[in-house]
Amino acid sequence: MRRFLVWYLPLTAALVAVIFFGVGFYSFLSGDTGTSVAIQPGSRVAVSAPDKQVAPIILGDSLGRGTGDESGLGIGGRLVDELRRRHVDTKNIVNIAVNGARTRDLEQQLTSANVQTLVAQSNVVIVSIGGNDLWGDANWRNVQPRDPERAMKETLDRLQGSVRTIRGVNPSARIFVIGLYNPFITTPFGKMLTPFVNNWNALLVERFASDPRIVIVQTSDIFAYHDRLSFDRFHPSDEGYSLIARRIADAI
Repeated sequence: MRRFLVWYLPLTAALVAVIFFGVGFYSFLSGDTGTSVAIQPGSRVAVSAPDKQVAPIILGDSLGRGTGDESGLGIGGRLVDELRRRHVDTKNIVNIAVNGARTRDLEQQLTSANVQTLVAQSNVVIVSIGGNDLWGDANWRNVQPRDPERAMKETLDRLQGSVRTIRGVNPSARIFVIGLYNPFITTPFGKMLTPFVNNWNALLVERFASDPRIVIVQTSDIFAYHDRLSFDRFHPSDEGYSLIARRIADAI
């Protein structure tokens, strides 16, 4: 009896447990366990921006992200602070800008339903893009570009496509497109880039002139006569970001 209790009974119980575990595990793998759950398709929710409150969003590259700003505020955070200082009811900004982004990345980002929902819920859309398309190529920094006009046109076409997508999602939003500045103006070749920067900014104004709700935010003069670059000598410093944000606030 003692041998039965000490040896056979535990062994039998273990064997039964193994059998039940094996059956259950097989059922799990074959999908035979549980009860099916009927998931109703979600209804499409109509979203819109508030009428009496500024609801900003910023998209694009590292300039939009705020890289180089030691406070971490960047254009978006400083814009919110500036508007609130002026007693303008403003929501916290939604910042979905990505370091290193180019126009193709922005095009891809805007295909997301979640991003489109965020854009639809905003009434101020800030776009900073194009710099990495043009300045990202080392050839722009060291030698004269082979075909700068073509590079700018292709970049501008993609930017226009993204703005068209934004406008399709949100027909009434104010869209602020950040113009370029020359971060290499103090380098030997940098001064030769200034005409290209001016040409790009002029092309921006020309391309979007037909939409009265699009504002081109000029920034080149902010950095042309004063050192307002961050420690990386490419992105704006705290002061540079503040001045860009102030220009947007002036136009809202």
